[in-house]
Amino acid sequence: MNNEKQVERIVSILLFMGLFFNLFFVYFAQERLYNYLTFGNNSLGPERFLRIFSVVAVFLTVFISIFLARSKYHFSVFFAYLLLLAYISLNFMVSGGDITNMTEFMDKKGIGTWVCLGLLFVSYNDNRYAFFKKFLLIATLFISILTIYSFIDFGVGLWRGQALAKYRVYAVNMIWIVPYLFLTLKTIKKLQWLRVFILVMGVILALVIQTRSFLIIYFITLIFDFYHSKDKTNYFVLLGLGIVGITFLIINTDMLSTSLELLMNRGTDDTRTEQIQVFLSQLNFWEIITGGGLNVSYMAGYEEVFAIDNQWLYLLWWGGLIPVLCYFYLTGILPIKMVLRKNLSYETKVECFVLILWLLALLGLAIYTTMTIDLFFFIVTIILGRVLYKLSNNLS
Repeated sequence: MNNEKQVERIVSILLFMGLFFNLFFVYFAQERLYNYLTFGNNSLGPERFLRIFSVVAVFLTVFISIFLARSKYHFSVFFAYLLLLAYISLNFMVSGGDITNMTEFMDKKGIGTWVCLGLLFVSYNDNRYAFFKKFLLIATLFISILTIYSFIDFGVGLWRGQALAKYRVYAVNMIWIVPYLFLTLKTIKKLQWLRVFILVMGVILALVIQTRSFLIIYFITLIFDFYHSKDKTNYFVLLGLGIVGITFLIINTDMLSTSLELLMNRGTDDTRTEQIQVFLSQLNFWEIITGGGLNVSYMAGYEEVFAIDNQWLYLLWWGGLIPVLCYFYLTGILPIKMVLRKNLSYETKVECFVLILWLLALLGLAIYTTMTIDLFFFIVTIILGRVLYKLSNNLS
């Protein structure tokens, strides 16, 4: 028993080393994107070791946790994960992937990203999960500080490309932290101010990068919060005051008013229907079954394109039917099965809600959402693991 506790402690240390290294890398990832889009420089300096340390720690965490969690999760969870990982590994090697090339290995089409999906097996430990929630608070404040500093130092730029170059990484990570924290902090009266602050920061980032889908996600989050509020009259009053406050801030701040104007200029432009139509017109039936592998592409006019703004289609395209079925079973079927249970705790409802948002995002609601070795994917995976653990053990 003592040995098991020591191993559990090691797993927790490795996990949070991986998460904190990846959190610090968020700043460098954003700077790398800015340098690439602004100056054409896509290289990483010594900070690349943060990513390396993060991935190594996560890998070790996953490998140990799979053995520790063998009695904590239903067999179907292990089967779906291991089948998915095995098939993608086979797909990677058959399609010419170089296992020694870390860029390919850790790509969204590579083996490494799907090893990291095994973080779902760390969530059974109550103390570890409680610390994970504290980590999310730290992560939110860290990204908020970076964002505010960038506002002061840079502003938002004169067009959307500049805003995306400077804030996209921050906004993408916040969209998967803010709804969870905003909703779970509802039960802690002393932290209501923090709850409002992180929501405002999330909304401002979504506004700054002029991303309609992110604003929709925050709006859906408010609907969920309203539904679970006892005093709906006061909620309307507070929400109204909040809208007035943000509107006042936008009107009286050149930076935000510029972002709002650019967002409104985008109007209701449909940026995906034509792309999906072109993609589907060139889709090979056998690629759907087996997966096209690392180098699969299609032509959009005279341009060769390697991605699609719908992650389910994208996974089906390069990975094949088996990974899609396995991943949908883990992230869709089982969480929905959990939602259909009666007398769920509020926290479990929030966790399931976040996973439903994730499913919608993968369908195209959030264009920058994908399976990756970035921080937000780790966060969603750990929340997923918590729901699967509760489902496996008939917990609410």
